[in-house]
Amino acid sequence: MKNVHIVVVGGVASGPAAVAEARRTAPEAKITLFERGPDISYSACEMPFLMAGQISRMERLIRFTPEAFADKYTADVRTHQEVEFIDAASRKIRYRNLKTQEVSSMAYDRLIMATGARANMPSTLASSTKDIYVLRSLDDVRMIERVILRSSIRHAVVIGSGYVGLDAAWALKARGLRVTLLSPSGILSPTLPSAMGQIVKEHLQSAQIVVRAERASSVEKAGDGRIIAILTDKGEKIGCDFVLVAAGTAPVADLGAQAGLKVGVNGGILVDDQMRTSVQGIWACGDCTERKELIFDATIRAPLSLNAFRSGRVAGRNAARSGRGRPATIAPLVHAAALGLGTLEIAHTGWNLEQATSLGKNVVSATIQSRTASAMASNSPVHITLVAERDSRRLVGGQIVGGAGSAQRVNVLTTLIRAKGTVEDLYNVDFVYAPSLAPAHDPLFVAARTLQKSL
Repeated sequence: MKNVHIVVVGGVASGPAAVAEARRTAPEAKITLFERGPDISYSACEMPFLMAGQISRMERLIRFTPEAFADKYTADVRTHQEVEFIDAASRKIRYRNLKTQEVSSMAYDRLIMATGARANMPSTLASSTKDIYVLRSLDDVRMIERVILRSSIRHAVVIGSGYVGLDAAWALKARGLRVTLLSPSGILSPTLPSAMGQIVKEHLQSAQIVVRAERASSVEKAGDGRIIAILTDKGEKIGCDFVLVAAGTAPVADLGAQAGLKVGVNGGILVDDQMRTSVQGIWACGDCTERKELIFDATIRAPLSLNAFRSGRVAGRNAARSGRGRPATIAPLVHAAALGLGTLEIAHTGWNLEQATSLGKNVVSATIQSRTASAMASNSPVHITLVAERDSRRLVGGQIVGGAGSAQRVNVLTTLIRAKGTVEDLYNVDFVYAPSLAPAHDPLFVAARTLQKSL
């Protein structure tokens, strides 16, 4: 592998993971990493904590500076340089230095796409960029920090109530701003059942975050271009001086599609369990991809940190391997995520009832309310919904909303789902009981029994 040149397009999580694994696999290979921004390796999931002031220095989020990463992994790291074109037939790329606008080309032997995802911007706001922000990169946080610290921002409107929107709204409130959250489809819909979404909504409102079931239709600006209000589809006018859009993400797959890589129904680059694309010599990893999930063999996107890291390692190893031995593979996905909003924890795994039914699956669900710990210990309410196939009784999903200690229970569900476990398998888990720590009947045990009755 001494003369092999591996090019990685994109940083953050999956790109650096691919470089690191490629270097371990092929110590003598030449590796070049391209990143259009200034940062290549950082903890994106911690950015809301920086916005909230819980993390005081941005440096804490940076895992490697470009220089430190290049030194550690003997890689040619090129920041502020964007790959614009891939010629898969001749195995060459064309890239632009975004500081000088100089355009150059480079040959490669193996290519790894780690281009990530971009924030969706509603068409009604797309032309109104001033005072409208997204939260996708450290550069986004830098801009938001400058605005909050140097301006007299009083009222922020957050558009979107998914995980990022909730995180951002909570963080901005923690900074002392008035916050309005626009949630036209319901909180964390369709991930959470509507009753659970209502619990989250009430928690947000108790923290003085205004939640409105309205959609942004346009903006009103001052003469100098500053935003002064958001207009909604219900004819309301919400005065504000800061807007953050968190309306989901879309995979950055344009470059790959142009090179002939197949793109899936969700817009991501299609990959197999070796992270190979449809074009020989090109792998892809992270948020720009979609692949098979475990439960129903559906093709999904999972823009999650652990998936980015794992898929990057697999892509890096396989791109760098010399062909001897077995290639690295990645297990099918089980989509699981969690979020903390102060004292409230939210988590989900697999499919919910609505999603599974839309796939034509015969499923049933059950919901319970219990408490997180024994009555002798500090405890709080916890709500759990379980979803299972009616005929096989196999667990296919679960959603949890509750107090401290609630979210971690989703790991039990995810483990059982990955093992193709049934409702009976969950019922038979040997949950611990200790009066000072855990209830006699764990909420998951109660939920399993309730679902058994439904089945």
